[in-house]
Amino acid sequence: MMNTGIMKQAVISLNEAMREAGREVNAEEVVNIVEQHAIATAVSAAASGAIPGAGGLVALGIACTSTITMYGRLANVMGVRLNNGLIKAVASAVVADLAASVAATIAATAAISFIPGVGNMASGTLTAITNFGFIYLAGLIFINLVASLGVSRVENMSEEEMKRAAKSVQNNMDVKAAMKEAKKAYKASV
Repeated sequence: MMNTGIMKQAVISLNEAMREAGREVNAEEVVNIVEQHAIATAVSAAASGAIPGAGGLVALGIACTSTITMYGRLANVMGVRLNNGLIKAVASAVVADLAASVAATIAATAAISFIPGVGNMASGTLTAITNFGFIYLAGLIFINLVASLGVSRVENMSEEEMKRAAKSVQNNMDVKAAMKEAKKAYKASV
């Protein structure tokens, strides 16, 4: 389980927010959902590394789809009622922001993917680690969003408000430290 450091603090904050709202959340289940999606996305993304030049973009699509599904599952476990449109909008915004921060990695995977054999393997590995980190960070952002704003406020936000709130949560997060933690979690899970 990747319940370490930043993730652990996020889940503790979520538990406190849920208690204040008179609700309970299974912290282990929340972490497991993030872990399951991160691993599944990493595996799918690694396979996309075999597609010369396009693997990074395919992996980005995989990350977006996985984030949407993960957010739906997290909202359900937390008892947060969000419509699909809102979940899709927030997930897309989060993935787009995260993709901008790892654009160089995506470009590198595209370049090395043209080298037969070793290049494909290296591209697949880089893509897997990057996507694992995407999902890990996206999970942290959603957990922190609900923890910081509370369930009732999150449930009543518009798409634009939700996007801005997610961006604010991401901006207040130590993304470098979170990505470092995600890499450790990736290594522990493979």
